Amino acid sequence: MPLIQMYFGKGALTDEQKADLSRKVTDLIVKETKQPQHYTWVIIHEVPVENWMVDRLTLPELKAKLMAERG
Repeated sequence: MPLIQMYFGKGALTDEQKADLSRKVTDLIVKETKQPQHYTWVIIHEVPVENWMVDRLTLPELKAKLMAERG
């Protein structure tokens, strides 16, 4: 049974976008594996942006740093 997990910043997607993405991912898995669609599970995790780290910075810190560098 395929289990697809995706991670996005909290609020990055609307409920409609999440449902659409889940359907599209499921369709792709069904097409490639030839398994019934009810075998495919999709989990969309919404992570607060403060919990995403890049180069030891949270995303808000990284955004502020990049904005400051751009002037």
